[in-house]
Formats: sequence, C-alpha cells, structure tokens
Amino acid sequence: MREVYCFKSKSGTEYDKAIKKHFTLSKKWEEMYDKVGELLGEKITKLGLYVHEPCVDYYELKNEENKKIFKKDGTLKKSFKKSKQLLADYKELITKTGLEEYVSLAAISFSHNVMRSNGESLKGFVTNDYDMYFKADFDLKERSNGMVVPITEIEYQEKYLEELKKRRESQEGKL
Repeated sequence: MREVYCFKSKSGTEYDKAIKKHFTLSKKWEEMYDKVGELLGEKITKLGLYVHEPCVDYYELKNEENKKIFKKDGTLKKSFKKSKQLLADYKELITKTGLEEYVSLAAISFSHNVMRSNGESLKGFVTNDYDMYFKADFDLKERSNGMVVPITEIEYQEKYLEELKKRRESQEGKL
C-alpha cells in the first residue's frame, strides 16, 4: 500500500490567488454557454478551456453553416467572414462580462505543477472559501514549489466532513 499525503493550498500564493479568481469568475463563464449558443443559434453545452477565442464541441453543432466555420477539433476557422464576425462578437461578450482574466482550473493547476503524473493518484475538493485540499500518493508540495502545504490526513478528513455538512445544510435551506 502506498503512503498517503495530504495538502492544502497555501494562502497568498500565486496559485491560491488564481484559484480564487477562477471560482469568482466561474459562474459568469457558465453563462457563456448560452451566450455563445445565442451567437450561433444553437444549444452549446461545451466550451474550450481558454477565453481568447470560442472553442466548441464540433459534433454538437447541427447547423451546417456553423460546421463550416469550425474545425473538427472545435476551434474556429479564421478564413470566413462569418467566423471573423463570430470572433469579434465573442470577444465583445468576454469583455462585457468581465471574463478577460478567466482561466480554467485545469490550466491553473497545470501551470503551477499541482497535478499528478502517470501512475500517481491525486484527489481533492474545494471549500466554500475556495481553498483547495488534496490527497495524493506523492509529495505534491515538492512538485508544486510550495504552492501547497502539508496537513495531516485527519485535518483533510475533518475539513471534508465540515464542507459536506455545510453543503447539506445549504441544500436543506433551499428546500
């Protein structure tokens, strides 16, 4: 059996700030699905991870005109007048909604080396205060250059249960 290591995102680090910004903007990003769908006149349920240009699930597109302006990998073809207009409209939406600095959680974790390699295990959760907690079978602190701090497995479990309790109480309050 492999050893278990537990960690918490280190407060005040660039990683911590990026995580908090991500979760602050993520609700607005979720609204972009419908807004991009409106631009295309289609239902969009998947968007790429970066905000600089629209990236959709090509196979989700039904309209033949839309299929012409997107590549099969979901990126926008730049050579069509309609794609240039879509890109301009999309950038305007990003600016209007204040999402210029939105970065996906996966991209943040990758850029700060808060990730696993092949054969390694990494699990985690986020608190209501947007702190990240991790359980791994390797030393994440070393890999992430100090973006996380070690905690005990008991601290990890206690925080996990505390967050579950908060979410349950929140959901019961909505019923």
